[in-house]
Amino acid sequence: MARGISFKNIFSIVGRILLLLALVQIVPLGIAFYYNESIWPFLISILISVFFGLIFGYYTKDNESEWTVRESYAIVALSWLFSAVFCAIPFLLSGLSPFDAFFEAMSGVTTTGATILTEIDAWPKSLLFWRSLTQWLGGLGVVALFLAVIPKVNMRGRQLYKMEFSGPTEDKIRPKISSTAKILWNFYIGATILLAIILFVLEFPVYDAVIFALTTMSSGGFAPYDASILPFMNFKTEIVIIIFMLIAGTNFALIYKAATKGIRHLTKDEEFRTYIFFFLIVSALLTIILVRDMGYSLTLAARYAFFQISSIITTTGFVIVDYNVWSDAAKILLLLAMFTGGCSGSTAGGPTFVRWIILLRHARRDIFKFLHPNAVKPIKFNGRSLNEEVVNSTISFMILYFLAFVISTVLLGILELDLITAATTSIGTLGNIGPIFGMNSPFDSFADFPVLARVIMVANMWIGRLEIYTVILLFTREFWKR
Repeated sequence: MARGISFKNIFSIVGRILLLLALVQIVPLGIAFYYNESIWPFLISILISVFFGLIFGYYTKDNESEWTVRESYAIVALSWLFSAVFCAIPFLLSGLSPFDAFFEAMSGVTTTGATILTEIDAWPKSLLFWRSLTQWLGGLGVVALFLAVIPKVNMRGRQLYKMEFSGPTEDKIRPKISSTAKILWNFYIGATILLAIILFVLEFPVYDAVIFALTTMSSGGFAPYDASILPFMNFKTEIVIIIFMLIAGTNFALIYKAATKGIRHLTKDEEFRTYIFFFLIVSALLTIILVRDMGYSLTLAARYAFFQISSIITTTGFVIVDYNVWSDAAKILLLLAMFTGGCSGSTAGGPTFVRWIILLRHARRDIFKFLHPNAVKPIKFNGRSLNEEVVNSTISFMILYFLAFVISTVLLGILELDLITAATTSIGTLGNIGPIFGMNSPFDSFADFPVLARVIMVANMWIGRLEIYTVILLFTREFWKR
């Protein structure tokens, strides 16, 4: 007989993740000390996180040989929820209301980039650094960090790894899950450091170079200024940021294979080719539309188009122009990009291109079978036939994704948001993109949105980052049955 869910197993892992979060808060604590800002928000937050981390992690030690599938789903979903709650403490102690602090933290750890802050420049540098660091931690995943630094979870961690990373397929670099997680984190750290150095060479102040490196590689988009990244933009910087946003939106395991086994692993990957092709084609179309409709020069139109499309498909959310004033044709292309996402196994949100590929090939197969009812035609990806279970789960995911989009759009509309604002807010939070168009500028905060609208946005961020299933399962009766 299958045993029921062990809450000891769940909270022991959540507790250890809280201890990791307490450890990383030493960095913004040091920054607060350096800039002569109040250290109390971080010092108190560290003490609270350690207190609950010890209670959860040591007084509820897991005593099972392995986690059940249901416990793994609960561990991942609750780890992200508790991470947002405890990451909110410094915001709360810095003057935000409890819900606003939770909103900002959830937006951070899910790398959404939707902010509740106004006059961002006036907030303490240490708090803004923490805000960006939450995105960096959430970019590759708080559970992935746990798997990388905590030993002896290889067999049990396999389920957590699969649930943490985006996409219907699992990309392991090493047989041991902890080894795979370490390699991915090493690449992530190295790419972040490299970008920070390049930005510093491009005359970014050290503080800004580090922050923008954190939020670019995490596909997060938080910036320490009201004008996003615009104050630092020039042609060279735009090229660098575009390249690193695209890297962040690429499957990290694929990049590792290309670096160690040859570039052919990258160029032959169907998802990567589709990702780059879509980026180039849609950016080129948007350039033409901006020249035609907005009267921009070809150079300026191309700069705006390529930057904003790369920012949206990678779900980074950096903004260098108020695209709320663009023509409807331009906005339609931006909206199309919002429904894509980056590659599976990246820091980008959204459905991911591999799911679109599988969905379209499934539709093509159905059309083929109308003409050849008895034919056996498997769906292939990267030259291999996909298991029908993978195909069916992909279709189910896409249905649930669009259902979540429609439901949240309707609910936001009921709360008196206009249709464009409701739709783009829905997809912007569900896809972890952040900035939207509609009732406010992409540079604006969400502080003036109704509280209930922001509750819906928080729910979207959570379920969007965990690809819907992981969160929805918690609210089903069958999940909690013995």
